[in-house]
Amino acid sequence: MHSSNATYLSFKSRKFLFIFFFLFLSIFFKVSGQSPTPKQIFRESLSFLIKTQCDSTITGKQYAGEWPVYMNLIETYIFIGKKRKARDSNCFNISAVHNFLSEIYLHDTTLHELKPVLAKAFNEIKTYEVDKRYNFWKLLPAVRNHRMFGKDPHLLVRRPTNYPLNSRFINKTANVPEDADDTALANTATYYHNRIFNDTLKALSYAGFDEYLDKKRKNRNWYNFMLPTPGQSGAYLTWHHQEYEYDHWNPVTTYFSLLFIFSPFSSAFPVAYEPWIPFGANDVDVVVNSNILNYLSLTSQVNKSAGKNGALKVIGHCVRKNLWSTGAVYYPNSYHIDFAVAKAFRNGVEELAETTKKIVKHLTETQQPNGSFESKPWVNKKDIIQSTAYALHAMIDLRAKGMAIPDQNIRKAFEFLLTKAQRKDGMCHWEGGVYFSGGTLLRNILIWQSDAYTTALIASCFQRYYL
Repeated sequence: MHSSNATYLSFKSRKFLFIFFFLFLSIFFKVSGQSPTPKQIFRESLSFLIKTQCDSTITGKQYAGEWPVYMNLIETYIFIGKKRKARDSNCFNISAVHNFLSEIYLHDTTLHELKPVLAKAFNEIKTYEVDKRYNFWKLLPAVRNHRMFGKDPHLLVRRPTNYPLNSRFINKTANVPEDADDTALANTATYYHNRIFNDTLKALSYAGFDEYLDKKRKNRNWYNFMLPTPGQSGAYLTWHHQEYEYDHWNPVTTYFSLLFIFSPFSSAFPVAYEPWIPFGANDVDVVVNSNILNYLSLTSQVNKSAGKNGALKVIGHCVRKNLWSTGAVYYPNSYHIDFAVAKAFRNGVEELAETTKKIVKHLTETQQPNGSFESKPWVNKKDIIQSTAYALHAMIDLRAKGMAIPDQNIRKAFEFLLTKAQRKDGMCHWEGGVYFSGGTLLRNILIWQSDAYTTALIASCFQRYYL
């Protein structure tokens, strides 16, 4: 009798322990499977950006202070070669990531771990400088002689660090001059550096941008003509270099210069070891103009600039005509215009108020049911993560200025991005989308992508909305 009772009690004890253990596991996995908080995502994103910053220099390959970025030819192109992807070093990416992190730090100055990251990045940004103007690429030894005949002079040229450029012609076209876009971003970095480190470094003034305006020109870029962008707009030109000047420009001269681009007699022909403006004609880009206005507004110079009204004219034209995917020469993502214009508006360019009303309409009408945004199918397979990140940042900027952005639209975009977050080892990041392209003929097939750029962009959104 006692034996059977003991057996029964033993069975009940085991049953109780089993049920208790089962409930414990259920509670444990339920708790551990809970969605991460916005603060967790934000902190893990910063960890990713801190840990993936390059800490060593291999000359011609990678540089301390930068973040990995990839130059990607997504389909074979006759002049460049077969599709391939290679790591690149450029001013645009490191400046943009630096600026996102600077804004994050200034929003919360207890994030002391960001200061050495910013200092290291800024030191690398300065290596792209030429008299306060900045180039997209570094000065590096040419990989081959630019001259068909004669001894190789072994001069330094602008080119990608790792992407192989095989033909002599393509090597010459990569040797681009300083540009307004990198100059605006890098000088914005100088502005933030001075604020964070109490430094007094000088940056380029508005007059430097006003030297290159779409005004009284004797040439015109074919992409601007075909789109069309307003001619003689007075807006800021992309390249800070003298373009070819015709006695009398007309579309026919441009057609023939492109047709005979391989001839030294063409205005589009790249000269050995000389800076080459693409196709010999400067261009007007709506995103570049927005970035310049943003910099000039941050530094309280925008109202002094002669290019301001022209920039507003071009931006207004592109938005009014719904040129979301085609208006920017170098930016094929359908929400980059929204992002760049909204940022300039947030930072003080008040004349963009009417234009941003149309951007609000674009953002609210094109959001997908799952909260995402999409570019054209041929842009990185709709470039959904990058498009959503740009749109989300724009919505937060516009809402901060009092524009009518529904809260549920913002939250749905966050929810979608959370489904695409890659979390591991205490870090969180998102796959990089298209933040830049080769422009014109190459704008949809030669693209630059960076997980760090996209992650910094999204981390900024999390901080500004939730923290």
